Amino acid sequence: MQLDPAVLSEKEQYKLMTGCIIPRPIALVTTLGPLGPNAAPFSLFNMAGSAPPIVMFSVGDQGDGSVKDTIQNLRHLPEFVLHICDEAIAERMNVCATNFPTGVNELDEAGFTALRSVKVRPPRIAEAPVQMEGRVLQIVDAGERHHVVLGEIVWFHFRDGIVNDRYHVDIARLNPIGRLSGSNYARIREVFQMERKFLGKKPKQVA
Repeated sequence: MQLDPAVLSEKEQYKLMTGCIIPRPIALVTTLGPLGPNAAPFSLFNMAGSAPPIVMFSVGDQGDGSVKDTIQNLRHLPEFVLHICDEAIAERMNVCATNFPTGVNELDEAGFTALRSVKVRPPRIAEAPVQMEGRVLQIVDAGERHHVVLGEIVWFHFRDGIVNDRYHVDIARLNPIGRLSGSNYARIREVFQMERKFLGKKPKQVA
């Protein structure tokens, strides 16, 4: 099968992309606006750099074309806290995906505990295993209705026991979930390893 995106509807393109680009990590993002805090999950999310640590997440407009509270808040105050979602908070994360009216505090609706952040003003979620405080570097309009946020992480919070003294993250203790298509999600239950093979001459050892 070969398909030309130019002749497909946005919904058809969305189904194809989200059906095969899987699993996608989920960023539960808190922001702060004139009417208070907002929390919303985004699965168009990933790491974008490490010197400094940079993340990206993409926020689509509402069905009626209006801009979501997350983008409005980030334009008002370009700071956020990005949380990694584990299985324990999956249901409450899903509550935050509800299209509440502007001004509704999703943290309260989901039963999350808000904590003061260290370097940014939006609150962080106590129940999340990883909380990354960030500042917006750039918001890029992508296509007709998406806004890609690039942000620098300025402070990390990890639940005790997830990171060892060599800064390795224990996947089992983190227990993250990923987004598939539609209402489907994934757990990480099996991990396999492949060593990277070096082709050609081996580099000389430096004494």
